Amino acid sequence: MLVLAFDTCMDKMYVTLCRDGAALNSVAVPYEGMQMRSPKLLETIKNALLENNLTFGDLDLIATSVGPGGFTAIRTCMTVARVMAQELGKKLIGVTSFEILSNLPIDYEGKKKLIALDARRESAYVAVEGEIKGIVPLTEINTDGYFVITDDKLQPILGGISYQSLDISLSEIIAKIAVEKSKNEDGDWGKLTPLYLSKPANS
Repeated sequence: MLVLAFDTCMDKMYVTLCRDGAALNSVAVPYEGMQMRSPKLLETIKNALLENNLTFGDLDLIATSVGPGGFTAIRTCMTVARVMAQELGKKLIGVTSFEILSNLPIDYEGKKKLIALDARRESAYVAVEGEIKGIVPLTEINTDGYFVITDDKLQPILGGISYQSLDISLSEIIAKIAVEKSKNEDGDWGKLTPLYLSKPANS
């Protein structure tokens, strides 16, 4: 199975081509100076295919991050993925940032996982052992007893490990998760749903 996986919701733009679980091409493109994410994403995907003498028609499965993250970042992933899947008639699977970071190839020390990603305004996108908590003020996040996975900005505050400090291709993780999810999901592009999170009404 040839899988194209990509993500624009995290710290970089990640793009991977995988065939039967083995990465053919993996790139991580920094956002510094990047104004238009969609054209850059498409260019990166096209280059990955060309380098492997492949075409869009060769793809069996498209996998993309669905957030949480910034509105523009999620919209970029969703738009490119939906258009490609619709035009090519390919299966499309969405993977959340929480699912990605819950499957890092690291030692979690037997602890439950708490994932907290910067949501600005002294708050974070939070999931605890797979349960999504939404956007939570930093002062309300209890990390005691958890293995904390966060980013460079919040690591000094919350402790734990920043995924940005790891040399890991997040899009390769997306591809692996998507292959497993595709066994139970029909991959209909019209069912792809973004994970937009907001603060509770009383916050």
